[in-house]
Amino acid sequence: MGPLFLPLAVGCAVAIASALGVVVARRPVYAALFLLVHSLSLAALFGILSVAIVAVGQIVIYSGAIVVLFLFVVTLLPSGGRELAAGSGRILAACVAAGVVIVALAAGEAAASLPAPEPAPDAALGVAAVGHALFGSLLVAFELTAPLLLVAIVGAVVIWRRHEPTPRTAAPTRVSEPRRLVIHR
Repeated sequence: MGPLFLPLAVGCAVAIASALGVVVARRPVYAALFLLVHSLSLAALFGILSVAIVAVGQIVIYSGAIVVLFLFVVTLLPSGGRELAAGSGRILAACVAAGVVIVALAAGEAAASLPAPEPAPDAALGVAAVGHALFGSLLVAFELTAPLLLVAIVGAVVIWRRHEPTPRTAAPTRVSEPRRLVIHR
C-alpha cells in the first residue's frame, strides 16, 4: 500500500456514498446537494491523482455551474422540492447501475493487464493544449452545450407541469355588487 491509498480510499467511499444519496434521496434539493458532494469528491480524487486541470474543471463546471443549474430548476418546479413518491423503482435502478459499474470496473481491470499503448510523441497535455483544443476545433461543440442545457431545462419543466395535478379551487366570485348612487331626500 502506497501513501495515496488512504486518501484515495476515503475519496472513493465519499464518492460512492454521495452517488447513492443522489439516487435514493426523496427530495430533489437533497439529491442536488448529494450531487454537489459527489462532484467535489471527484474533484478531490483528481487532485490527489495530480490532475490539477481536470480537478479545477470539475469544480468550476460541475460543482459551480451544473449543480447550481439543477438547484435553479428544482426551485422552478411546481412542487417546490417536496418529497418524491416513494418507490422501489429507484432502489432497483440504483442496484442495476451499481451492477453495471462493477462489471465495467471488472472489464477495466482485465484490460489493465494488457500492455498500454504508447502516447503520441507530440501530444502535449498541459493547460495550453487543452485551451487550444477546447477553443480551437471544438469551439462550436463547446458553445452549443449552453442552448442544449437550456432546452433540456425547459423540456423538464414542461413535462413536469403536464403531470402536475390540477388545482381544486373554486372559480372566483364577486364578493360585492358595484355601488349605486342613491340620493335621499
